[in-house]
Amino acid sequence: MQDAAQIHEALSELSALLSYLRQPKFKIMAYERAAETVATLGPELATFVEQDRLRELPGIGSAISAQIQELYNTGSSQLLERLRSDAPAGAAELVRVPGLTPRRIQALSDALGVRSLDELLTACREGRVRSVRGFGAKTEQQLLEAGERWLQRSLSQPPAPLLLSRALEVAEQLLSPLARAGLRASIAGALRRGEETPPSLELVVASRLEEALDPLRSARGVLRIDAAEQVVYLAERRTAKVFFTPPERWGNALFTATGDEAHVAAVTARAHARGVTLSAQAFETEHELYGAAELPFVPPELRGGLLSLEASAAQAGDLVDIASIQGMVHCHTTFSDGKHSVLEMAQAAHALGMRYITITDHSPSAHYAGGVSVDTLYRQWEEIAAAQEQVPVRILRGVESDILRDGSLDYPDEVLSQLDVVIASIHARHRLNREEMTARLRRALSLPLFKIWGHGLGRILNHREPIDCDVTAVLDALAESRGAIELNADPHRLDLPPRWIPEAVARGIPFVVSVDAHSVHGFDVLRYGVTMARRGGLRRSQVLNTLTADEFIARVRPFPELRSVT
Repeated sequence: MQDAAQIHEALSELSALLSYLRQPKFKIMAYERAAETVATLGPELATFVEQDRLRELPGIGSAISAQIQELYNTGSSQLLERLRSDAPAGAAELVRVPGLTPRRIQALSDALGVRSLDELLTACREGRVRSVRGFGAKTEQQLLEAGERWLQRSLSQPPAPLLLSRALEVAEQLLSPLARAGLRASIAGALRRGEETPPSLELVVASRLEEALDPLRSARGVLRIDAAEQVVYLAERRTAKVFFTPPERWGNALFTATGDEAHVAAVTARAHARGVTLSAQAFETEHELYGAAELPFVPPELRGGLLSLEASAAQAGDLVDIASIQGMVHCHTTFSDGKHSVLEMAQAAHALGMRYITITDHSPSAHYAGGVSVDTLYRQWEEIAAAQEQVPVRILRGVESDILRDGSLDYPDEVLSQLDVVIASIHARHRLNREEMTARLRRALSLPLFKIWGHGLGRILNHREPIDCDVTAVLDALAESRGAIELNADPHRLDLPPRWIPEAVARGIPFVVSVDAHSVHGFDVLRYGVTMARRGGLRRSQVLNTLTADEFIARVRPFPELRSVT
């Protein structure tokens, strides 16, 4: 009989060998997720195996259940032994190193007898890898660095943070059964504040622990519950902390569990100065609690410390909300890397109640994304004109123009002058040094046309760090020119980061909340962009796509002295 740790290792090896043998991605991921589930269950795995309940666990079907049963009872499995025989020794370990493809693993095994990560690192350090055909000194150094990084990883490290969108989905899986059981429950903590990658999941439930256990156990993705610690263990090595409260203290509990430490302390001190001890008084709602401190209700997004308590209270009643948005900005179509036509995107925007949509496909330099040449752009304008006759929503002509290395844009002014909107973005050369990147952006954002700075720092959450630049200097350049800043609502971007919003507002720079949609389904992300805007304290008047179509065009037209050709 094997324990959970041993079965976790075996399932991880199965996943890695399937990857080496180039099996379907869904099968590889299924074994990887099963390994994480087993690790999270720990000693409780035995109960599920012995009671033949493995298929009750999320992501474990009949095939993987059979593998776990066989591993538990015999210490191995026929599938595992067969895959081992089909791959070179050490392939399961080596294939996990970024850059080591099956072909490279086979070549290193044949030429140098490399059968483990340790042997790979030794061969790299001794300069032997570069001698193998198809490798070189640069590849050798890259493999050495990748191998050393991989060596530092371990199960004790937490998984990558959940994106806001995914964290909300996971939380909803817990909230739904609680609601069906008639229990009042809410998200709290960083998730309720709308942080891009909440470090933890937190819930507040107006009940006793015993009332919530059965609904929580029935929730999809729940593996086990530590009642003593009030922690729910989820798939993918996630956890959720649950705070239980009497209904009459709902406001107290939600307030305390939502705001960061500084916000809670500031409100508590303000209430105390007015003779109210918040912890000693029961508040059924947060509105009542804030009222006791002589404050308006402060929305959760403003409780994270980006603004002072005084500023948060002053702006609480006029924050931009999703109902204020009148136009879908930053939309791609089949003319570049989008999945739907101009007409289909416009129809979808109209169905959502939008008044206008900007068609902003990629420019010529974005060849990897089907960048639109000048001649093709003219053809797109014809298609926009034809689509406009079929829908009431206004279709605005635009582009997402690449900011080149020298800070110029890759369409000539005579083309840009015929557009309604220009988004200027970096899509290449993200690794310029700080001085070069700052100069590049300052030049682009100082160009004598109105431009929207697209996904400003180029980050991809959990995958690519923000570009290195002097953001304040870049904001200074934009403030002295004509332009706005995009708050990109793609959950993988959420860029410009909200921490920079107050700096831009202080310089008088307006914003747009954009969807960066590559299909009609891309409009669904608008809510996340609005959340970022609210975290930065943006009022409706500071977000340009709360304006009507005519007002928006008047504000963002690249060259206001020229009218776009229709």
